[in-house]
Amino acid sequence: MISCLLIQVSRNQHGLPVRKERVIVGESIQIGRGAACKIHLLDHRVSLLHATVRQAEDGTLYIEGQHDVTFSINGFIEQSAAISPGTRIEMGPYLLVVEPAPHGHDIALSVEMTQPLPEQDIVKGSQTTPVTLAVLGLSKRRLGFGLAAFILFAFLLLPLLPGASSAFDKWQAKLPVTLTESWNPGPLSGGHSLLGAKCSTCHQRPFRAVSDQACLECHKQVAKHLRNDELNASAFKDARCTNCHSEHKGNEGLVPHNSQECVTCHGDIKRKNAGTALPDIHDFGTDHPSFHIPLQYGKNVVRLRQDEKEKPVEKPGLKFSHQVHLVKDGVSSPEGNTVMLCRDCHKIEESGVHFAAISMQKTCQQSRCHVWYFKEPVEGIVPHGSESQAMNKIREFYEKWLADSPANNMTVCTKSGEIGNIAKRVLACANDLALKNAAATLFKESGDNLECGECHEIEPSGDSDVPWKVARLHINRDWQPGAVFLHSKHDTVNCTECHDKKNSKTNEDISMPIIEKCRECHVGDHSVKGKIKSTCDSCHKFHQP
Repeated sequence: MISCLLIQVSRNQHGLPVRKERVIVGESIQIGRGAACKIHLLDHRVSLLHATVRQAEDGTLYIEGQHDVTFSINGFIEQSAAISPGTRIEMGPYLLVVEPAPHGHDIALSVEMTQPLPEQDIVKGSQTTPVTLAVLGLSKRRLGFGLAAFILFAFLLLPLLPGASSAFDKWQAKLPVTLTESWNPGPLSGGHSLLGAKCSTCHQRPFRAVSDQACLECHKQVAKHLRNDELNASAFKDARCTNCHSEHKGNEGLVPHNSQECVTCHGDIKRKNAGTALPDIHDFGTDHPSFHIPLQYGKNVVRLRQDEKEKPVEKPGLKFSHQVHLVKDGVSSPEGNTVMLCRDCHKIEESGVHFAAISMQKTCQQSRCHVWYFKEPVEGIVPHGSESQAMNKIREFYEKWLADSPANNMTVCTKSGEIGNIAKRVLACANDLALKNAAATLFKESGDNLECGECHEIEPSGDSDVPWKVARLHINRDWQPGAVFLHSKHDTVNCTECHDKKNSKTNEDISMPIIEKCRECHVGDHSVKGKIKSTCDSCHKFHQP
């Protein structure tokens, strides 16, 4: 390994040498015009790789020309020669002198250009004349004032004109390059890109900041962060739209994704708002509270924490067992045992946010498992609908059955002889049979072979025409209405990894994952290897109505 102290020698205006030193280390030291050379000589009279300094096995240093390239050593033309202190090497216009090497270096080499190229003067007549504006017939002062006037006109006066005339503003907005483009500090976000040609849409007054009113003229549906107007005004009294939303930074600057903006208030919210039930929050991964879920009890909606001592239960008014439907060997159906998956019933909408509503016709009856067959003494399929629709359909069955053979079938009605004409007798008999048999089949409240009661809560209604009523359903489609969650982004994992429903025997079980389940994959603001960084706006939207 060769350690070389390279000394670059230049001359000041008085002709005195100025030396700059640097150290070069390598197995060999290349000299030439090429960028890969360790000693770089910037002159076309030097080859790309002119010569190389090497070290022999006995430690002697020598210089060797590249192929047929030669150089002068102490006045003699050589292609290879040993070098020692005092050796003078002429290489093109450069003089390289080997000097005594200081301690720690194998060689000291000074480099100086001794034969620079001659000045290329412009000759006018027989005299050498420098190129100046005066030679070209131009005045420095006039040219300076002219350029200053052009700059003021092109970059100050013209951009101001669109603000003075709306008609002129519309005209210049159609130009390939608008007059206000010189004032544009950066690209607009995607939502505002259409406004780029007409700055006055937002900048209604020149040299004035964009007002909140200018923003709200377009964003009329933007909701406040706090529903209470007085509290919202108190919390954000000095805040302007542009404090958080900075334009002309592309898509990165318009919506802030830094949780510190949220933590500024929510990190110390108990002290700033006495009596509030909101906890202090700094990071999703460390101190985010347990999820609150909305549950409907009767006509009231109650939000309960998932970490309550008493486990929250759902009252949907429906009897349903996920364990029965997700049995490993499959459920019995007209087509044999069918293994069911979660997505057979729970289908994500095109938006990717919610699941499509579950209905009897589209979800449960597709497999022909859940069909109401009415029997004894008549047969037919009762449609899934309201209680009155079911009763009317049963009456139709009996009316048709009695009308086909009145003499034989009317005997089942004990009171038929007390009614006048045959039509009234048939209607009365059909109504009696419908009420009697519906109670024993469709609207049976307990026991085996339930029909409606297999899935629904049934109780007497007190109505003579429809004596039974089915409990109203409350099937929750959105357990976090105040948050944003896309199932479409989580379809890389099985549903049961987050929603433990395989062993659920009752529909009272809530399958909404607890926060610890989310933290298995997600962390807060600080990145962790193997986990997903999640800021506040990953799940929450500031202006969400």
